[in-house]
Amino acid sequence: MKKKIFWGSIVFIVLLSSLLGFTTLFKSEGSLELKKFRIGYINRDTLTALKDQQLLENQLKKEGISVEWIEFQDEVRLYQALEQGNLDFGKVGDAVPAFLHKGKNSPIYFAAEPPNPNARAIAVSKGSKIKGVKDLIGKKVAYTKFSNEHYFLLQLLVKNGLGTDAIEDFESIEATSSEGMELLQKGEVDAAVVSEPYVSQLKSSQYPLIFDGELPANADIYLTTKENVKERKETLNTVLQVIYEYDDFLTNDIHLAAEFLYQSTNILHAVWMAVFENEAYGISPFFEGMIAEQQKKVDFLYEQKVIEHHYNVADYVVKLDE
Repeated sequence: MKKKIFWGSIVFIVLLSSLLGFTTLFKSEGSLELKKFRIGYINRDTLTALKDQQLLENQLKKEGISVEWIEFQDEVRLYQALEQGNLDFGKVGDAVPAFLHKGKNSPIYFAAEPPNPNARAIAVSKGSKIKGVKDLIGKKVAYTKFSNEHYFLLQLLVKNGLGTDAIEDFESIEATSSEGMELLQKGEVDAAVVSEPYVSQLKSSQYPLIFDGELPANADIYLTTKENVKERKETLNTVLQVIYEYDDFLTNDIHLAAEFLYQSTNILHAVWMAVFENEAYGISPFFEGMIAEQQKKVDFLYEQKVIEHHYNVADYVVKLDE
């Protein structure tokens, strides 16, 4: 098994200390329900087991805070809930804010997992003649708009000289990774763009997968709101510490972690073992290089005229030096 990326305790200390300097950067526009912490999650994400094991609840109850987990069908809806002030914290793919950032009420980039270049793929039907993105023209392709999967398709189109407008030549079917996998298995689409754990699940069922490890990888990121950063940094510190320890568990006790996730998601233990082989875990603050990588995503979408609003990612990230 490949060695996992592990960010040492110094990284976590830097992240926590950065909160202290960030709280003055934005003015709060509303009050929070300080005794409740609302976390958005996607079903079958690794956070599902964190929820079911009540690890966060056990810590926040010491501060007199209850936890409300709110399930979303996809990361786009989760992002919009943060934007509207209906959530305090959530994890999304890093392309989501690049697509959807609007400015004033946009969520704050808070922390990130390591990038995982093989955590996204195009899955095609068994026996399909589709070998690359050019073969998707005129075909039914399932993916979630404004997601990492959408971004992956656009990257592939540009790399292969087709341009992002060529996505209009697909028969695009709006679907989550889970729904796309089901549609593919039923023969209702020609291809589905999926992320983990569905990459490993389809691979275990011997569906052909199209990867491209040469493209800049996506990562999962944690977002919060400026009100939360300003008004309850101690709660955020606790949440990050719990996730830090949970990531350590996912990295170092993979059999038990796979069993917990099987019980929480009904995805097989062996599939989760394959996910752990394919993905790295270890929460990190947005260091300068990571901000630069995120900025490249915004720049790419803007230059390709996919988005109309350009912004500086650094203006919406916890600052390490203030």
